[in-house]
Amino acid sequence: MSIFKSIWDFFGLYQTKRIRVLHALILLLVVSQIIVSNWMTGTKSVVPPFFDITYLFSWIHIVSGFILFFLTFFLIVSCFNQRGIRYFYPYLWGDFKQIKEDISSLLAKKLPDSSPKGLAATVQGLGLGALSIVILSGIVWFILWLQQSPLALEARSTHKSLTILIEIYIYGHGCLGIIHFVIWKKSKNK
Repeated sequence: MSIFKSIWDFFGLYQTKRIRVLHALILLLVVSQIIVSNWMTGTKSVVPPFFDITYLFSWIHIVSGFILFFLTFFLIVSCFNQRGIRYFYPYLWGDFKQIKEDISSLLAKKLPDSSPKGLAATVQGLGLGALSIVILSGIVWFILWLQQSPLALEARSTHKSLTILIEIYIYGHGCLGIIHFVIWKKSKNK
């Protein structure tokens, strides 16, 4: 069995096919956004550039950013419809019971299972929030940039700073996901 098939099956334990597809597409787009942003030109000016080869990476970043906006919107709506907001953000209602149990498991050197209102769900909620903040800040920057607003450069700077949230999330969430996957794979092979 290929590693990708195994990962797909592992995701299937926790996600519907629709969520898995959205998850994979969003991951690929976010990583490509981070890479493409290194070659963007013309974004330090408040005057939007024409669409030509010089500004190709800038426009790729912008267009894929809007695609990411819609995919993220569908992911959030699907997640909230499937599990509800409290599943991802129990602490907003003062519900820390499962989070405390998961922390106790970690302190006992045992990896907690993914459970509603637990650490894994809370981390997923933080990822949805971070992704939303970064995308919305990018849209604000783009709108101000089109309007040639003097605030466009500040909005761009804010957008770039907030991108650090996504990068941290990719490393943290990705590493935890890999740990869970390896444990699952070992237990499946026994």
